[in-house]
Amino acid sequence: MSKTNISWRQRGYQYILQIGFPAHLVISALLRLTLICYAQIHDAKSTVPYTDIDYKVVTDGARFIVDGGTPFARHTYRYSPIMAFIQIPNIMLHPAFGKLVYSLCDLLVGQLIYALVRLESGKATDIEKKALASACFWLYNPLTAVISTRGSGDSFTSLFVISSIYLLVKTKDQSSPYFTVFCAGLAHGFVIHLRLYPIFFSLAYYLCLSGRPIQKPLELIHRIFVPNKQQICLVLGTIIGFTIFTLSCYKLYGWQYLYEAYFYHFVRKDVRHNFSLHFLMQYLSNSDATGESTLLVKCLVMAPQLILVVYLSVSFAQLRQTLPFCVFSLAFVVVTYNSVVTSQYFVWYLAVLPLCLMKFWSMSLARCILLLVLWICGQALWLLPAYLLEFKTWHTFNWIGLQGGIFFIINSYILAQLITNYDCKNIEISIKKRL
Repeated sequence: MSKTNISWRQRGYQYILQIGFPAHLVISALLRLTLICYAQIHDAKSTVPYTDIDYKVVTDGARFIVDGGTPFARHTYRYSPIMAFIQIPNIMLHPAFGKLVYSLCDLLVGQLIYALVRLESGKATDIEKKALASACFWLYNPLTAVISTRGSGDSFTSLFVISSIYLLVKTKDQSSPYFTVFCAGLAHGFVIHLRLYPIFFSLAYYLCLSGRPIQKPLELIHRIFVPNKQQICLVLGTIIGFTIFTLSCYKLYGWQYLYEAYFYHFVRKDVRHNFSLHFLMQYLSNSDATGESTLLVKCLVMAPQLILVVYLSVSFAQLRQTLPFCVFSLAFVVVTYNSVVTSQYFVWYLAVLPLCLMKFWSMSLARCILLLVLWICGQALWLLPAYLLEFKTWHTFNWIGLQGGIFFIINSYILAQLITNYDCKNIEISIKKRL
């Protein structure tokens, strides 16, 4: 490691350590309160709203519940009814109540990141520095702060994803970890009920409890189909967590709930402009597509995604030490390869990235800045034609499709760089000791 790299990191640490973690939480809370107040003014004055359209949809769903109806009476409401119940105070108290809840989830995610990095660091002398730096990366991230204060519920989802990881990593040093693993399963089942994407983390969670690294393909099959006690606890917890909430919602709202919250996503074709590589294909084929062809295309689109999910899970999920990076890479792949990609989806992997930051010490400052600039530029290049389409009514669909392809290439390069520079040296030593 070069002296230059050491110096800039040390200076950053010294600045962060001038105040303690509780103070960082207070500052972060005040920043989010400021953004929520600003949103009230912005929405009243500007033609381009600050508040997310999904927040308004869920609030309307909550209004239908208050009136004794179903949230699915609101057109385009395709979420768990729990989200509408959370935002009922938007109707009873203040329209910004839900934003306060999601901002609080932001802070709780920061608290979990802080606790988890301390747990992973063990007896390291710089444990406080690592934990603070990782938590602050999330707490002061402008993108995540803006998304939660716009009213996106992804921070609520991320809270339970991080909770599952925390509980699984915590079992590493427990003599009787079964209850903790079961609780991790409950959290995982609940978050799958809320959003479908965490189901892609299931294999990683399952394999991290297998006990020993897998050496041969046949051993992988054996580990999957012959579970140990911890894996059984995880599966039971997940099934119970998912089933309780899903059956409760089904009892309240019937088949309409199942279709809108789950089945719709398997046949949806979103022709509104978004970051996805597949946007232009969906837009051009929308007029003559049947339900069967849509489902077939959906399966073909998901195939590379599923292959990468299995590969990354087997590669990085066999030990609890690498589980956070595994979940990050899985979330990154799920977002990058998804048929619909919006800026809110970036929270899916940005919430997990702070857990992995201390494993990228081999990357130079210049390379870190390059990857960040590429990621931001990829979005900026897309936003220009998207703005011209939505607010100037220019026909920029082909342009948007091209920029979606460029953004896909950028994200693929970023993930490849992160995997290449992920520090596995200490983990490899740990594996050798266990074999």
